[in-house]
Amino acid sequence: MQQGFARRIQVLRRCIDNVFKIIPPGTVKVPSKTRLCDAQINIQAFLANTYGIVDNLAWIWVHERGLSEHIPPRHVGLRKENKSVRESLSAELQAYLDTMEGWFEYLAEFRHALAHRIPVYIPPGMVPQKNVDAYNAITMQLTDALNQMKPRDYERLLQEQMTLLVFQPLIAHSSKETKAPYVFHAQLIADFLTIEALGEKILEEIRRANP
Repeated sequence: MQQGFARRIQVLRRCIDNVFKIIPPGTVKVPSKTRLCDAQINIQAFLANTYGIVDNLAWIWVHERGLSEHIPPRHVGLRKENKSVRESLSAELQAYLDTMEGWFEYLAEFRHALAHRIPVYIPPGMVPQKNVDAYNAITMQLTDALNQMKPRDYERLLQEQMTLLVFQPLIAHSSKETKAPYVFHAQLIADFLTIEALGEKILEEIRRANP
């Protein structure tokens, strides 16, 4: 509780503060690469610690109930596959956790991609439908400038192409595998409130088990 949950919850709050300062909600112009990178770092830290804080809550329950000798460490968690832990909880809390499976799946998808395969990133910009033809035309010119070794023309065309983009505060990992890119400002707040609610549920469960 002290070294896991308490530390992580502070990190989550700080990550939210940082992201909202680096890329304020309502941003339309594509942020600089430095700002995008700094926001990504904070979102990656947020995802890793959100995933970890759920496990912290599971471990808190296991230790409070004296179950650590009966449940192998790899089986400790709050998802459906963590049957030993789930079965030790009240029917009410088990039902509540059942409603969270979609959230657990989303969190696992992004965390596992970050830890093992493809880190989450913020796309630098989206091309509005009305700009698609102009964007593709400049892409061809960029290829020609690169083949002809004309770096100044290449940089000029690149800057021109960037003006055709509109920023959207989305985050994804693999462009082909991400089930649904999410709007990160809203999702960070939603995830924090989810953790807060889950923490209160576990605390209530502990109080009920140890009156």
